[in-house]
Amino acid sequence: MNYARAAWNWGQVGTRAVFYGSIALTVGLGSRHRPLLHWCMRRWCAGSSDGLKIDRALHGGAHIDATPQAIIVANHQSALDILVIGGFLKRDFRWLAKADLFKVPFSGWYLGLAGHIKVHRGEAAAERNRLIKEQIHAVVQEGASVLFFPEGTRPRDGRMKPFRLGAFLAAVREDLPVLPLVVRGTGELMEAGANDLSVKPDRACSVTALPAIHPADFPGDDPVERAIALRDHIYRIYCAELGPENVAAPPDAADAEAARVLERAEHG
Repeated sequence: MNYARAAWNWGQVGTRAVFYGSIALTVGLGSRHRPLLHWCMRRWCAGSSDGLKIDRALHGGAHIDATPQAIIVANHQSALDILVIGGFLKRDFRWLAKADLFKVPFSGWYLGLAGHIKVHRGEAAAERNRLIKEQIHAVVQEGASVLFFPEGTRPRDGRMKPFRLGAFLAAVREDLPVLPLVVRGTGELMEAGANDLSVKPDRACSVTALPAIHPADFPGDDPVERAIALRDHIYRIYCAELGPENVAAPPDAADAEAARVLERAEHG
């Protein structure tokens, strides 16, 4: 690893986190300050992307503008995804992120200050994650959107994994449209395990916003079944967008039924 490059890259990301996090802490976290706090988040994401020299583009931005509040979903390719996506979102949003990221000096502290939502893993995760539904509801009541990476974790082979149910169940419960964002190229910006955050100068990435899809298009009395239908529909859209070579094989029927039972137990 190039330690000088790592110090520069992490330093400029961290410095921006300190600067914008200080504004958040100084101004306060009341709802009347949310526009400023979101401005801080967007400037941190966009400024950090510029500092890392990430060549990026947004397609279909009109679909974002046409959906002022939504459950936003995006496929997950890289640790850089949130910087790229966050720089394009001109609205208040909260991100569901693994709890370990909140421990990272400066950037993690800022995520906590800005009200993003921790997702715990490992032992006792179910107990620690019990309040996520209430946290999402509180965010929606404030008028903000919620961003999910429904694969849960980044795929090691670069192929999109099956989607978990949480984002789509949140859309059904909160009666909000799902805004799909298709991320391309971020997984190729850095070498695997590039701890120095060094971005390849000959690579680029993009985010494509697709038309929002509303849970009302999937009627029924059972919110879990509606969420499953919504998820499966949107997953097929992603498969068509990315192509079969970029998508992991879906589970067979037995695995799908087992997933339904587990998801009912966890989210019902």
